Amino acid sequence: MKFITILLIAVVTTSNAFSPATNAALSTTKYRGGDAGGRKNNARARVNINSSPSSENNEADNDNSSCSIPMASFNLIKGAVGSGVLSLPAGVAALGDVKSAIIPASSMLFTLGAISAYTFHLLGRLTVVANVESVDDSSASKVTSIGQLWEKEIGASSSWLISAAIFLTCFGTCLAYSIILGDTLTSLAQTFGINGLFATRRANIAAISLIGVYPLSCLKSLAALAPVSLTGIVGILITCVVMAIRALPGGPYSSTAAVGATNYLASLSADLRPSFGVIGLRSPKSLLVLSSMTATAFLVHMAGPEVYQTLQNPTLARFGKLSAIGFGSTALISAFMMAVGFFTFGGSCKGMILNNYSTLDAGATICRLLMGVSLLGSYAFLANAMKKAWYEIFYKGQEISDKIHYRTSKMFISILTSLALVVSDAGFVVSVTGALLGSALIYMVPSFIFLKSTRRRMNNGSLASTRVLKVERLWNKFLIGLGAILALAGAGMSVVNTFFPHLL
Repeated sequence: MKFITILLIAVVTTSNAFSPATNAALSTTKYRGGDAGGRKNNARARVNINSSPSSENNEADNDNSSCSIPMASFNLIKGAVGSGVLSLPAGVAALGDVKSAIIPASSMLFTLGAISAYTFHLLGRLTVVANVESVDDSSASKVTSIGQLWEKEIGASSSWLISAAIFLTCFGTCLAYSIILGDTLTSLAQTFGINGLFATRRANIAAISLIGVYPLSCLKSLAALAPVSLTGIVGILITCVVMAIRALPGGPYSSTAAVGATNYLASLSADLRPSFGVIGLRSPKSLLVLSSMTATAFLVHMAGPEVYQTLQNPTLARFGKLSAIGFGSTALISAFMMAVGFFTFGGSCKGMILNNYSTLDAGATICRLLMGVSLLGSYAFLANAMKKAWYEIFYKGQEISDKIHYRTSKMFISILTSLALVVSDAGFVVSVTGALLGSALIYMVPSFIFLKSTRRRMNNGSLASTRVLKVERLWNKFLIGLGAILALAGAGMSVVNTFFPHLL
């Protein structure tokens, strides 16, 4: 119990960072008639979505909540690189237990990262077009969310699909957080010699849900947690350093480590110890597990329009630079953590890689504590975004009473806690969430909006049907198909890898 108390004190006294995706979710689910939060756009020129230079001439106000490219890039990286990155080593382990497996795994990660950067930038381009058109239409509001882009190009009647995607994404992430929090508290209890009930995973999940997650999820105002914090990013950076040191030749988890206090192998169960060369390299189809997990590492697209609007001196060239820096850095950090985790434990990598490290490992203990604080704080924002998406679907245009607010909080925390007690593999939750929702929001939704937007403008004569446009439309049709394949096949392969690994 005392470690749960420590986590609660830390999360209250240390404000936690939350992702741009969560911010976007909150803005997407505002009540009907609410302020969209956008600033006035002074742009007057007609924009060709396929020509960046034409958008460079558009003027925009930059005096409200604007971010420089370095700051916006940092926020983008911080939003993308979360606890999901700790599942990536398990994605490589699904491919095989030989170190050469990192080559196809890294190639896939960087390829999907590049595609993710393209579709993120595509949302910025669509935002420019929508906002320039809104200048000529006094009844149109400024676009600040992916939901508004969908309503403009596809229609309001199907906008619930975006709210549902946001809801399910937040729900899946909260479930993964509940599982990780339970594992983290259990490991910390073992480290400090706590035995009995509170050394068990299920008791820790129930306790942290009751005295930590539920009270934070019921907060109506998250102002106390809103200031930008280094907790999450510091936790990831320290975890990076610790994992890199542990992966060095002759490290405490290697077979050549000196016998004694620096060798942690003896404290690990057989399924947690490093395993190399036992099964070799599996079929390439096993890469689908990693592709599903990778989607969560780049899933910030819900914030695309908002990030563009809050960029200092927003132009497509600057937004393109931001996208390249943000997604490139995210890919490098993700690839590094994926590699050092896999090189340490090989085929035995767990769905949350910190679970592989010994409870006697002081460095791993610090990482667990920092990640626990970060996740507990993030939970409040995710739960709030999840509930607002729920209200947007089932209570749109209605006032949300205290009774509905608390009843909804109890319902979802009860469901999440119950599922976390049964599902023990956070990596499985991350991979399924990434496969079904990440694939939809990264590859399919932006491309679908683009195709509808360009078709509409070609039909009304405001956009010329050039060869470049035709090629890009074909590319986006391919991305929709790719997203559908990765969603269905990735989710299926994740189920097989978790419950029927002998079939691989």
